[in-house]
Amino acid sequence: MTNLLARRKPLLLFAQPPYPETIATSPHPISEVRAFQMGSPGSGNSYVILQVRTQSGLAGYGECNSLSGSDLKATNQAVVGRAASSYQVLDGLVPQTVRGGLDIALLDIVGKATKAPIYRVLGGPTRNKARAITRLSGSSDDELQSDLQKQLTAGFRAFLIPIPLPAARNQGSEFVRVAAVRLKAMRTSAPNADFAFEARAQLTPGDAASLAAAVEGMHPLWFDEPCPVSNLETIRKIADETVVPLGFGRTISDPGIFQDLLREGLVDLLRPDLLTHGITGIRRLSAMAETYYVDVAPWHEGGPIAHAAALHAAASMPNFFIAQSPSSAVATAPRDGFFDLPKGPGLGVDVDEKALEGNRIA
Repeated sequence: MTNLLARRKPLLLFAQPPYPETIATSPHPISEVRAFQMGSPGSGNSYVILQVRTQSGLAGYGECNSLSGSDLKATNQAVVGRAASSYQVLDGLVPQTVRGGLDIALLDIVGKATKAPIYRVLGGPTRNKARAITRLSGSSDDELQSDLQKQLTAGFRAFLIPIPLPAARNQGSEFVRVAAVRLKAMRTSAPNADFAFEARAQLTPGDAASLAAAVEGMHPLWFDEPCPVSNLETIRKIADETVVPLGFGRTISDPGIFQDLLREGLVDLLRPDLLTHGITGIRRLSAMAETYYVDVAPWHEGGPIAHAAALHAAASMPNFFIAQSPSSAVATAPRDGFFDLPKGPGLGVDVDEKALEGNRIA
């Protein structure tokens, strides 16, 4: 037996990789990063489209929340000549404002180069469709009711309800009553739909806890950003006084804060901003949250590119919960409450480059 083993030839031979040559001839080196301002800066519908061009002729697209000319220049200085496939390495070389959009654009290039959707490049899909939710538009109850019927017709079955805008801090029982009546009216109009409350971190912990306790019998999906994430003890007050799930994350850029919320058991749904963290950043947070049995519902206020990226992220995460469309204008209509996954290579979206030129950031 020993002699037979000694005469057996090795099955695998490992050659030393030509590291200098590999770097010099890296596939799809980046030639330029361009940026285009969409909407008025500072407005609620403002975002920036990134276009990453390669020497091989491929172009990838992403979105970020904002971008200055100086940050764009610094980005080009850092990434031009480097491989588009090195999206994880390049993340730490560019300004914070561009990282999420650059990550999406580089993954778009990798998907196009491999002729596969991004979620397949990342090992998915974990599902065949993504549950959909949209935010209702309007400031009055009548306007919200009208939009609810419109979105039901469009195919949505889950909705974010904005709370009545608080006039001051510590609104008290009357504010809580009015907000609870709003949710009850929505449930009556659409008994088979699901609803979540959206506060945009405008409430004090006391008002947030009172409102959550008042509506928990109506079983909202979750309470979105009830108060600012500034002190964990203030959030604990809400978590200890209600069983309504709490969602946080849209204003958080530091992964360590997510870890603190998870470790202390203060968050039931992670809501990281896709345009801040990118697809790979969302996936890292998802892996962290999974160890605490917490689901992830990425948030963004971008356009069609970001919406497609959110679906790719959803399809590559086992603990994905729901995909939010900022408005029906940026997304294809869902079918009975679910978005179909993109089918084409990369992000699977077509971009009209000529329509962007007038908005280019110098």
